[in-house]
Amino acid sequence: MTIHDYYENRVVAFIDILGFREHVRLTLTDTTHAKNIQRVLEFITELKHDNDQGFLAEKELGKEVSVFSDSIVISYPLSLKSACFYLLLDIIHLQLEMMGLGILMRGGVTAGKLYHNDHIVYGPAMIEAYELESKRAIYPRVLVNPIIIEEGMKNALHDPEDELEQLLSLLEKDEDHQLFIDYMFQWQEIDEESAYFDALDTTKSLIKDQLHSLQDPGVLLKYNWLKRYYNKTLDKLKPQYTKGRYL
Repeated sequence: MTIHDYYENRVVAFIDILGFREHVRLTLTDTTHAKNIQRVLEFITELKHDNDQGFLAEKELGKEVSVFSDSIVISYPLSLKSACFYLLLDIIHLQLEMMGLGILMRGGVTAGKLYHNDHIVYGPAMIEAYELESKRAIYPRVLVNPIIIEEGMKNALHDPEDELEQLLSLLEKDEDHQLFIDYMFQWQEIDEESAYFDALDTTKSLIKDQLHSLQDPGVLLKYNWLKRYYNKTLDKLKPQYTKGRYL
């Protein structure tokens, strides 16, 4: 038996809800927060159900979703055309949904050898995605290994240059030169314009509240980063949408 009997070449994301323990603690005294956490967990559970058993179940295409408490693993076989693009888009939809509920996420995306079948997931690519999230992401962002761009152009639905343009439109290079998913700017992925701006306003309120009340330097670092990212997002929007929204 060889390594090929265990592993496939897959693109994989490991995503974690930030501050989940604190979110749970708040549910004891805040009914609104309790309802939001319930919606978050229901949404994540539906991701798994829809992928495996939904009307257009993507599991048949090789997509796998695993949920472990406050963590999510999503992967696609690299043999599927535009697998990297589809995975990035999945994460954007997830982050936008969480943004509307005031929930922050952190994660890592990479490609490589992986075994992923239902709740069983392991392999070098899984370790790398986990380490991107736990050791390098630091802030509420999903880091992307540049290999995703290279792999994304190899087996694309579009011309490689078009695929590159599509991939780069979903990414941003941060102050530390690392690539991360630019979810906050992807307004076109929300059906209603008003829902997008409601989510932005929720993020603004979250940042203001946390920067005003927090004392932990490590947590303040995360929210100061989020404030910069939020304001940079507004810089890219049309001026008529940004009035009164800057922090």
